[in-house]
Amino acid sequence: MIGVVMEQRRVVRRVADGWEGVEREGYVPGVATAVERHTLIGGRKEAPADAGPSQEVRYFSLPPQTVTRLEKHEHEHFVIVGEGEGHAIVGNAVRTVRERDVVYVAPWEPHQFVNRGSQTFGFFCVVSSVRDFSQELDPAELERLLASPAGEFVDPHGAPPPRAASAAKP
Repeated sequence: MIGVVMEQRRVVRRVADGWEGVEREGYVPGVATAVERHTLIGGRKEAPADAGPSQEVRYFSLPPQTVTRLEKHEHEHFVIVGEGEGHAIVGNAVRTVRERDVVYVAPWEPHQFVNRGSQTFGFFCVVSSVRDFSQELDPAELERLLASPAGEFVDPHGAPPPRAASAAKP
């Protein structure tokens, strides 16, 4: 949460239904979604000098037959698969990913994570605490993606749209 100063715990323990002391969230606060987000370390900050870690570590849990939002943004991020198997759409490529696989998403690269299986697919996502907000793809980008090899996996409406959809790419 922007502007909230809180003590960062040094160890966040895994429990049966998530992490000890960590609330389950969706993509948009107050909006119920099938995909759960657990913010494990840090949080979004307005400026590097703000209190708290410089990185944010989140865990996304995708039940069977769900997807993350299809989005792009200026910041890069790193994904480490924690459980199950899913599909990583990064740019126009789609790859099957499994436990302990690592995915790099470059700035402005369209991406989405897809669970077409019958078990939960979960992953850790590491991003800078100071970052831009996600954006939707423009119509031409979406058309190219749908026509690519990744197109059969893409679900542009599978999760709530980003909050800053009106922000423009530089």
